[in-house]
Amino acid sequence: AAKEVGLIQDDVQSVSIPTKPSTSKPYKKHKPKKQQTQAPKVPSPEPSPEHRLPSPSNDPLLGESEVIDIKSTYKESIKKLEGRADRLEEENIDLEELYSVHSKVDTAAPIVEKEKSFKQWKI
Repeated sequence: AAKEVGLIQDDVQSVSIPTKPSTSKPYKKHKPKKQQTQAPKVPSPEPSPEHRLPSPSNDPLLGESEVIDIKSTYKESIKKLEGRADRLEEENIDLEELYSVHSKVDTAAPIVEKEKSFKQWKI
């Protein structure tokens, strides 16, 4: 067994390891990047006063009448939504009652049919 190991070690030592880089693939030369031509920057014209939006710091406070209008609009929409919610709750209760009635009828009917079919097979 020692001789076999010695033979294997001799084979490994006889293999030469190249220390120079491969010449089959030449190195890429570094090319400087081309500068892209940019369009000259033209300053945008100043927007007209009609198109200029006021900045938040310059916003005048809402007038008292405008605040009252906004409040009344919100109150109306809240009342409409509350009414709609009430109607939907009532409709939901009605549907739940109908569902419970139908589920009782549906479960009772198959039992009767099963009893009849069971009696028919006994005869």
